[in-house]
Amino acid sequence: MPKAGSLDQLRLEGFDESELQATEDLLKIEVRSSDVKSRVTQSSVQVKAIGLNFADIFACQGLYSATPTGSFVPGLEFSGIIVEVGADVKERDGWRPKAGERVMGVTRFGGYTTHLLTRSCFVRPIPSDWSYEEGAGFLCTSLTAWYGLVHLGGLKKDQHVLVHSAAGGVGLAALEIVLAHKAHPIATIGTASKASLLQARMRGRRRILGIYVTQERFNLPSSKIIEGIAIVMDSVQGPYFQPCYDRLCRGGRIVVFGAASMTPPGDRPNWIRLAWQWLRRPTVDPLEIIAANKGVLGFNLIWMWDKVEEMSEMLKSMLAAVPWKVRGFDIDLVASPTCQRPLVGKTYKMEDAADALRFLQSGQNVGKVVLVVNSGSS
Repeated sequence: MPKAGSLDQLRLEGFDESELQATEDLLKIEVRSSDVKSRVTQSSVQVKAIGLNFADIFACQGLYSATPTGSFVPGLEFSGIIVEVGADVKERDGWRPKAGERVMGVTRFGGYTTHLLTRSCFVRPIPSDWSYEEGAGFLCTSLTAWYGLVHLGGLKKDQHVLVHSAAGGVGLAALEIVLAHKAHPIATIGTASKASLLQARMRGRRRILGIYVTQERFNLPSSKIIEGIAIVMDSVQGPYFQPCYDRLCRGGRIVVFGAASMTPPGDRPNWIRLAWQWLRRPTVDPLEIIAANKGVLGFNLIWMWDKVEEMSEMLKSMLAAVPWKVRGFDIDLVASPTCQRPLVGKTYKMEDAADALRFLQSGQNVGKVVLVVNSGSS
């Protein structure tokens, strides 16, 4: 992006990847999309696939507070092959990165690329039975769901948990985490057509207590289940906030991590419309919170980028607990038979990144939208 402001400004540019040198504790990664074994013998990271997130849309439109000034490369997560290993890269959690390994990783921007440098603490090996696309759609969404539910929400067994946008990447990861804690999920989805997907993924496991389609004016039905919500994972806000807040049990928490209801429908923001939405945004009286014994918490993981050890420990605990396990010193991550692997709903070629973002923006997607590098037709 030469400058944040509009999706139609996104363009593909070439660069000399040989200028990226893995020094100190850096890895160079090459991004690709096929599962062909790497022929690369030197060290670095070659990107294979790139996961898209709503933050990418907001960054490109200049609505994301963390967006770099001036020109920048969007992208927060990727998968690929290690091509170069810096001399100071050390073993972490029983795993030492090696050239030729398949990895997935997160980055503070810069993910829409064929090659990148990253600190070794921000990558992990891809499970052997996962594709690059699945790896690219896992870390950012799952860490978001884990941090919101477990660290902030205090998720416990038998709690009722409402997950907004449950058919999206974070939503599906949140459902897995709720089920792994033996809690009871309640889901909202944008269109009725997504209900069959959720029902299929839950087949043979603990059921979803309710699946509700969100409309222009959102109202949850009255029932004992809906009146006793312990945690709400809210990536939407707008008219969806107050009905959920009203139905929190005492001690319940709304965890806010997005504002999809304010996503501009076109390539560039409509500032008048956004100003009107901002003026009508939901607010909560702090004195009322005390009386109601409820909580509203917000977070954005990108502002925790400097907390390397905390993020690394969080990733380790998530992989060990739900729904994947760590086995052996090489950290061979193997999907549990009781969980579902990341769902990639649609892929696009890298040169069609703007169209991919428009599709994500439309709310039609289920699971993750992923860019593939050096692939055939999308």
